Amino acid sequence: MRKILLTLLLLIVFPVFASHIVGGEFELIHISGNQYRLNLIIYFDQLNGAPGAKDPSATVSIFRKRDKVLMSTVTLARVDETNVPYTQPECSKGEIVTSKLLYTSVITLSPAQFNDPLGYFVVWERCCRNYSITNIFSQVPGGANISAGQTFYLEFPPVVKNGEPFRNSSPRLFPPLNDFACPFRPYYVDFAGVDDDGDSLVYSITTPLNTTTADALPPVSAGPYPPVVWRPGYSLTNIINGQPDLRISKEGLLTATPRTQGLFVFAVKIDEFRNGEKIGESRRDFQMLVVDACPQAEPPAITGKKLTDAAFIYAENMSVSFSNTVTNADRCIDVRVSDPDASKLETNFSERVSIRVVPLNFRKDISSILPEVTTALLTNGSTRDFRICFPQCPFIDGPYQIGIIAFDDACSLPLTDTLKVIVNTQPPFNSAPYFVKPTLPVTQVTLLEGAVYEADFEIRDDENDELIPFITTDGFVLADAGFTVTINEPRINGKLTGKIRWDAFCNIFDFTNRTFFEVKILVNDKDICDNNALTSVTFKFQVILPGNADPVIDTDLTPNPNERTVLNIQRRINESLTFTVTGTDLVDHDFLTLDVVKRDSLEFYGATFAAASGNGSISSLFNWDIRCANFDLNKHSTVVFTFVVKDATNKCRIYKADTVDVQVKILPPLNAKPLLTIQNENETVNEQTLTYQTGNTILLTLTGTDADILPEPDLLTLQLINASGNIKPEGYVFTPVQNVGPVQTTFTWTPDCSVFRNGLFDNNYKFTFRVSDNRCFSTKADTVLILINLKDNIGFEKDFTPPNVFTPNNDGYNDYFAVEGIDPLISDPDQNPDAGVAFPPDNCQGRFEWVKVFNRWGKPVYESYDRKFRWYARNQPAGVYYYVIKFTNKEYRGSLSVRF
Repeated sequence: MRKILLTLLLLIVFPVFASHIVGGEFELIHISGNQYRLNLIIYFDQLNGAPGAKDPSATVSIFRKRDKVLMSTVTLARVDETNVPYTQPECSKGEIVTSKLLYTSVITLSPAQFNDPLGYFVVWERCCRNYSITNIFSQVPGGANISAGQTFYLEFPPVVKNGEPFRNSSPRLFPPLNDFACPFRPYYVDFAGVDDDGDSLVYSITTPLNTTTADALPPVSAGPYPPVVWRPGYSLTNIINGQPDLRISKEGLLTATPRTQGLFVFAVKIDEFRNGEKIGESRRDFQMLVVDACPQAEPPAITGKKLTDAAFIYAENMSVSFSNTVTNADRCIDVRVSDPDASKLETNFSERVSIRVVPLNFRKDISSILPEVTTALLTNGSTRDFRICFPQCPFIDGPYQIGIIAFDDACSLPLTDTLKVIVNTQPPFNSAPYFVKPTLPVTQVTLLEGAVYEADFEIRDDENDELIPFITTDGFVLADAGFTVTINEPRINGKLTGKIRWDAFCNIFDFTNRTFFEVKILVNDKDICDNNALTSVTFKFQVILPGNADPVIDTDLTPNPNERTVLNIQRRINESLTFTVTGTDLVDHDFLTLDVVKRDSLEFYGATFAAASGNGSISSLFNWDIRCANFDLNKHSTVVFTFVVKDATNKCRIYKADTVDVQVKILPPLNAKPLLTIQNENETVNEQTLTYQTGNTILLTLTGTDADILPEPDLLTLQLINASGNIKPEGYVFTPVQNVGPVQTTFTWTPDCSVFRNGLFDNNYKFTFRVSDNRCFSTKADTVLILINLKDNIGFEKDFTPPNVFTPNNDGYNDYFAVEGIDPLISDPDQNPDAGVAFPPDNCQGRFEWVKVFNRWGKPVYESYDRKFRWYARNQPAGVYYYVIKFTNKEYRGSLSVRF
């Protein structure tokens, strides 16, 4: 049981490779709204196809043609299977058994999704075709074999065009092909479909499409789809090796005369046209079987004669003419059908024949000319006569040609013979109707606006036929332009009367676009054959409109009212421009409107101008406060405002207008230069050289001011734009500032010895400060240069004599060893008794490092790194000691006595 279940699952899940596809096509049928029915038709080979290859469903793909984007996938369920019948069922010996599988689903094509002008295509790929095909390679997939599947393909248009729904159904109901052909026997079949929308269909033979892979169900692909591979000797121009080969007419009639037996694949492309534009494309693949299974047969023969002829003397072509006095019973010909096969033993001395009629130089249903009985059984060499009667009214205007075709019941398709007949029937006499009123073919009418025209017309017909009137114009609607054409009632045959009237009023029709009108009254009589015997008269109308004075526009910028362009108006940014625009019509005092041509330009530039309207004279004030935000003088500096006064609501809506251009040259705003002030200890030091020593703090206060306050203070920016020197300055602090109105910041710097390099102890620096404003297109700035000279602390090089004796006995006098100069710059011994023993001051060139004291045996007994050291010689005996005092750039040595 498990094995059986597993086998069933495998059959359901996996598509089956099989030699089963005869052909097929897609159909897309509009239902209503956005609903469509998508059909897939597969013709299945019942003799060679595996039952498992009848897929329960087919998942098809819809792509956009422009870029091959996948729009959707649709699963179509198999809903029907029917056998394809033979034209002559009695001819079948089982050579072909084909079934038609129908897969279908209702789909929605949304206008929001399916609106691309280039359209869409639906596609499905399936392998395999029959493995016994003669003209293409169609082998079992695998290895080096060349397999052949079928790509089912249909193109369809968008469902919306130019914002309107675009409804379309693809061609459908193609007749299947289930009859075999025989070598050297003409073969024919109607392969045409129908189109529900009445679109034009054009048929052509094309190369069948293969699948993109040899899989039973290839992966979804947008193409391109490869063609099948023709076997040697076969091609698109030699599909079945026929003479003539397989061909199809533009109307869909498939014909061929094969020469060899085999199974031949072919494809037909159907292009769908609407109003001369291609909107869709269908493809249909099929197979033709050619077998030597047709019994020997001869075609029937058809001959004709006029009713006045004694014998059937016309075998291929005949021509007949009938006057309009001939009766219905005499407007006929006789045709005789015979068939040699009715005299043969192998056909049991019988043959069934039939006749049909087809139009040859026109398209109409002409089956009405056939007799009630169109078939007959011929026996023992007998014949059958049929009478063909033609209508009193010819099918077309002039001679027409028909074909009377005789068919037999030969296998697999009937053999035929055709008698072509040219028929010239004189229609019943009919005189054209004619106008009694007016008597001239053309009537010229000229009216002043506000006038009315009326005229009667009368038409008669000598045969008292019913008269049918038609009214045409040269592109306008009668009622819209004030015209009426009335037909008097009750109507009587042979006479028609009526009236044409024109109310040439401006309040009915806008005559500004046209003042000439043409109305044509046409009349046809309804005779027996409705031969369209038209007669007509033409009325040519013209309206003369009243005069209307032009309005005049002016500004108070210049004294000349005729100046159409006002030049040389200059304003600076932050200034204003105000003027008055006036429109007048002092002649007609018509209603006027006054406005600026491009109102959005007013908003863009920040100007105001109120539209005005009124009778006779109107005005409005233009005001413009010109600001930076509305301008870029780098791109353009001239603005043109165009003002217009219109007189468009007069009685006849005759458009009258006058314009004036105001051209304004925009200049940069006036701007005062900002001022930068630098102070050091409340003293202005602009452009000065400041001298400092290391260790001291440099503090500068920088202040930027600007005299411009209207329309608002400028935005000032204060910055250090350059800092340089013989040694790059480092360690200073400066913060740039920005503010609307005055700005202030500081520069601080406390330089140390690190600023000196390469043995130089005198540096010069340059600091450049700038304050700038932001007044548009006219920025200005003030720059101040500060020079700073930086020196080392002043030192001196004179020798000093440290104390050479001290008495550490704690008596408060001379108790320690130290070097305590109070002020080395004060050299007066009376004021500074220790001046001679003071250390030189520390600077960047020399600094105290340490002092060390040694006993007379060289043992260190004291050391200090403090410049203000003190040695009390504690726990040391009296005696002589030696000291070393170390500076960064030199040493001092000497002896020292300790006494108690």
